[in-house]
Amino acid sequence: MNGKTGMDTYSRKIELINKKVKEINERRRGMKITTVEDELDRQELRNYIRFLGVEPGNIRLESLEETAAPRDRIFYATLAVEGLIEIAVIYFAASLLLKPEITTTDWAMCGLLLVIFGVLGYRIYKDTRVK
Repeated sequence: MNGKTGMDTYSRKIELINKKVKEINERRRGMKITTVEDELDRQELRNYIRFLGVEPGNIRLESLEETAAPRDRIFYATLAVEGLIEIAVIYFAASLLLKPEITTTDWAMCGLLLVIFGVLGYRIYKDTRVK
């Protein structure tokens, strides 16, 4: 057996392990993972690595929180539009509150606008937060 064949089988095993990690990550995507499920996934991967006969190294399974949105022009344009909407919402809420005679409908509209303001503000905060 020459060295090249040994390296080919080793690289093939690493490729299979990476494929298994991607499969587990895809299965976990979009789900809230508990510690028990996380440990079961890690145990499944360890058993697979042991089955292939490769020494287990640092096994890293990604979580949903680690995936970040791409930071391109569309991302920043979306943030700018959301910022303009925030300004418009706060302007309309302030104009309703500064009317001489405020009715119950005005209070309800102002409350709804402030809820929209809060939701959009949280979304902007969450999107710009860097981990």
